[in-house]
Amino acid sequence: MVSVNRKFLTLAAVLAFTCVVAHAAPPELIPVGNTSNKSDATGYGAVSYEYKIGKYEVTNAEYCEFLNAVAKNDPYELYDGRMGAWNPDAEQWGGIERNGPPGSFTYKVIAGNGKRPVNFVTWQSAARYCNWLNSGDTEKGIYNLGVEPLKLPKHAELAKGEKPTWVLPTEDEWYKAAYYDASKAGYWRYPGKSDEPSQANIGSNQPTEGGTSGPASAYGTFDQGGNVWEFNESRYEGKAGLRGSSFWIADNAGYMDSFTRYDDFCGKWPHYGFRVAAVGGAK
Repeated sequence: MVSVNRKFLTLAAVLAFTCVVAHAAPPELIPVGNTSNKSDATGYGAVSYEYKIGKYEVTNAEYCEFLNAVAKNDPYELYDGRMGAWNPDAEQWGGIERNGPPGSFTYKVIAGNGKRPVNFVTWQSAARYCNWLNSGDTEKGIYNLGVEPLKLPKHAELAKGEKPTWVLPTEDEWYKAAYYDASKAGYWRYPGKSDEPSQANIGSNQPTEGGTSGPASAYGTFDQGGNVWEFNESRYEGKAGLRGSSFWIADNAGYMDSFTRYDDFCGKWPHYGFRVAAVGGAK
């Protein structure tokens, strides 16, 4: 359901992340500062600490590397069979093939899809990706997915740490990166520094490569309006929060509006994806 206004790098930094995640090329990050910003009229956007957020949504190439590292058996269903077909004319939007028998699964990006956002993922899959970036293990890290009720990390505390911690962005972190502009000490209504719906691939029925669906936010992030709905860390009555709208034919530009929120019971859909954030570590 869609709800409206519901409360609900420096070189040193790059090197620090590379050291922490020696097993993978981590997603590119954009620093977000301006820690004195206040909430928008929606009640979202105030973040009192510095953090970094993905410049783009997590791509098929990045997620494929993750699968090859942890999903030879895939007990957590990190892969979905619909990822294995790409033919937008037939409403097939996957970007990753799987080959081999259980225990020896291997994964390969479908040609031309490496820079498109991964899709058909759940909130739990995205959280396990963050765990892996932190520890090399899907079950060891900031999200303890085997314990109920799930305890979400306290980002403000993590921001004080000497080492960076990879996380899903909180809704405030996501919102600030998409809509806040320090040059005007306020918010735009739409991503891409606009109070009118900005260019995007909303309703186009085809995802595009990261950075090509529309203009950047004031901080320099791309595709926070368009490409895929993005999971954030918020939870509401068992549902996971999403923001941003998508290429899906039924979506419209109004879904990019800062007043629009969405949540779902973590289903796997062709227009759901995610971006990561990181808190703490080298400034």
